[in-house]
Amino acid sequence: MGLVLRGNNVPAIARKLYISENTARDHMKSIYRKADVHSRQELIDLFD
Repeated sequence: MGLVLRGNNVPAIARKLYISENTARDHMKSIYRKADVHSRQELIDLFD
């Protein structure tokens, strides 16, 4: 989540974590669900 909050997109997160983009997307979906948000901006606003 920290990488998202610092403005990284899915391909950048995947590279930094040495995982596939599909795995990074799955993790993002999980984060959205757990935080009860539907978009990257909603997630950022939640932690601002």
